[in-house]
Amino acid sequence: MLKCRGISLVELLICLALLAILMSMAAPSFSDLLARQRTETAAHSLRSALNLARETAVMTGQVVSIAAIDGDWSAGWRVFHDRNNDGMRQDDEHPLANQAAIEGVSIQADRTSKSYIHFRADGVSIQPSGAFHAGHLAVCGKGSKAYKLLINRSGRIRQESAEPATLCPR
Repeated sequence: MLKCRGISLVELLICLALLAILMSMAAPSFSDLLARQRTETAAHSLRSALNLARETAVMTGQVVSIAAIDGDWSAGWRVFHDRNNDGMRQDDEHPLANQAAIEGVSIQADRTSKSYIHFRADGVSIQPSGAFHAGHLAVCGKGSKAYKLLINRSGRIRQESAEPATLCPR
């Protein structure tokens, strides 16, 4: 008859040491995956907000703006009906959406998109002066991808991915 002896304390410690070594090798790739996912989520959220602003302007026949919180896109943004085209939400202007900052992600705008973007009732993006608006927003994170959201002269939004070194100066 065979007796079951179980495992010894030494065998258990060896198994735990091997498990700790394997987990320490997996942690860096997991943190890179998390950083890439945050950057992708921020780009998707910003593109969705831009599309929401444009579609709402077309559907309601009113000017809609998307504005960076405190002039910093990295701090988040607001989408709202902007009756006076100033890029700042007043109490009588209906809010449509808000997005808080996404940790570990920075968003850099070109000169024309620095603090807000307006969409007219025909879906065209305009500057406060009434001239057409074409610009871009770069979404940068700590991962191995960055995204560029381009707004063309007719107000359409396009997304490109690139290496962070080309879009995101450090």
